[in-house]
Amino acid sequence: MTAKIKLRSQLHLMTGFMAGFIFAFVLLLYVYDVNRASPWCTSSSPSTLPTATTAPLARFKEAPAARILCMVLTCPENVQSLARHVHATWGKRCSRLVFVSSESYEPLGVVQVVDPSGGGYEDLWNKTREGFRHIWQEYGQDFDWYLKADDDTYVIMENMQYLLSAYDPSTPVYLGYKMTRYNVSYMSGGASYVLSRETLHRFMTQAYESEVVCPQPKRMGIEDFYMGICLQNVGVHLVDSAQALGGDDAKHKFMPLDLESYMSDSNATTPDWLRLMSVSEVETGFNCCSNYSVAFHYASPERMYLYEFLLYHLRVFGRREPSEHHTRHHLTATDLMRRFPLEDNSFIKDLQKMSEKPDNF
Repeated sequence: MTAKIKLRSQLHLMTGFMAGFIFAFVLLLYVYDVNRASPWCTSSSPSTLPTATTAPLARFKEAPAARILCMVLTCPENVQSLARHVHATWGKRCSRLVFVSSESYEPLGVVQVVDPSGGGYEDLWNKTREGFRHIWQEYGQDFDWYLKADDDTYVIMENMQYLLSAYDPSTPVYLGYKMTRYNVSYMSGGASYVLSRETLHRFMTQAYESEVVCPQPKRMGIEDFYMGICLQNVGVHLVDSAQALGGDDAKHKFMPLDLESYMSDSNATTPDWLRLMSVSEVETGFNCCSNYSVAFHYASPERMYLYEFLLYHLRVFGRREPSEHHTRHHLTATDLMRRFPLEDNSFIKDLQKMSEKPDNF
């Protein structure tokens, strides 16, 4: 009988100890949950959040990022020397990165879009046309924007997102570095350019197969000039990136040259063809480029990694990072027509009757 009483006393003691431990543990969790400073995972309504956390939630609320597919043109001899460095740097910040070439290369996702004999510079127009055809067939209109870039271009995707945030991808626009020749405006291909979802739709359904409004495949075609013709003839607005942000920022953002070429105050580093064909004035020194520049051409692999380090790794001790949570709204169709009216395509609306044109057109 004594043994049973002793065992019963031990069980009561153990039960009390466990109950106390569980109660203390639950109380500790409750105190931690009430006092922790992260509001992001709470299911409470905004009215129940402490005042200190409610304001930042409202201030930093932003629209979801645009979905940008990056189509990068490359060739077999550049896969290891250039394309893989795009893949390792800025390309990883695209919503989807697609390399197009004359040969496939599975490790980088390089897709063959032209014959093996047609992947050189002289076939740039054909590769661009067929690259967009591949994108259209594989992805349709799954993305908001479609970037065309070369494998020696470096793109700052965060600035691209900011630039595009005022534009509705369901409107017919394409953005880049605006140039002109033969009375035709277009965007520099080397600097890269961006097509909206609606622009890609029009290119593929109205321009791609039409010999009347869009140059057909040919060697030595002027890729960016031809694209400007095709898109103007299907009612696309050409948005010069120098004017795209509005306000006081009227500097270039898609650069046809490498950054070093713009840093000298001498005209010697700026080729005559660029000054001749640029719609906006070409400036050098710190006035050359917008603080929200998007793309730089002729970027060697070493230069790509330099940009990557300076932009994403280097910190200046003691300097506060600026807060840049701007509220921007899509331009309406009226705004778009006012700021970027459709180009005069009277010279090119029927290519068979085009009077002034390049050789081998």
